[in-house]
Amino acid sequence: MAVNILEHLWVLFIMIGGFISSRLISKIDALEKGKADAVITREEHLDNVKLIHELDRRVDENQHMSVGRNEHKLDVNSMVEKISVCHERINDLERRKADKIKNIRTHSSKEKNGES
Repeated sequence: MAVNILEHLWVLFIMIGGFISSRLISKIDALEKGKADAVITREEHLDNVKLIHELDRRVDENQHMSVGRNEHKLDVNSMVEKISVCHERINDLERRKADKIKNIRTHSSKEKNGES
């Protein structure tokens, strides 16, 4: 009698384990299917670059801007260069300060007659 119950419980555990493993495998397969292939991603990136270039060309043709497109591009490029120079300057200052700071001492105020 007890052996018979154990056999039925064993079958029940096998069924539950099989159900859980099949669900897990299906979820893993769905994740694998959703992963982006590096080659496909690179091709999509190149397609997007071509589309952006085409859009820029069309905007240049229309010339419906308050500021000329070439002037706008030059302004943006000059701002990017200035930001780059600022970042380099900040990094240089940080390195020079780090070389000078060797020891930092902290002082705590001493209490005198109950006053700090």
